[in-house]
Amino acid sequence: MQNSTTYITTVFSKLDIPEMLLEKLAGNRAEMKTSEVVIPNILETIDHSSTETYTTVNVEVIFMSDDFEDFGYIHVPVITPFLFTCTKGSKDEFDVDWATSLS
Repeated sequence: MQNSTTYITTVFSKLDIPEMLLEKLAGNRAEMKTSEVVIPNILETIDHSSTETYTTVNVEVIFMSDDFEDFGYIHVPVITPFLFTCTKGSKDEFDVDWATSLS
């Protein structure tokens, strides 16, 4: 009987950010009020907005045997809550700067 070991070589995940989410983040924010504190010209005021939403992530796991002869992969769809944070500086639109899974 021959023993064989399988190694996980790579794990990829692909997150699809819902377009409606970005519109919600950008649309629900009121414009920033002008700061009462004097801010030097070299600094920039940054507006931010965060929201939590459920989204689908596809995780792909690639594995290979110890003799490098056999390999395979599996796709695992995952539904998980994510926290998205957008910021808006001197540009006209919000940009997604940070996203993290809450699971």
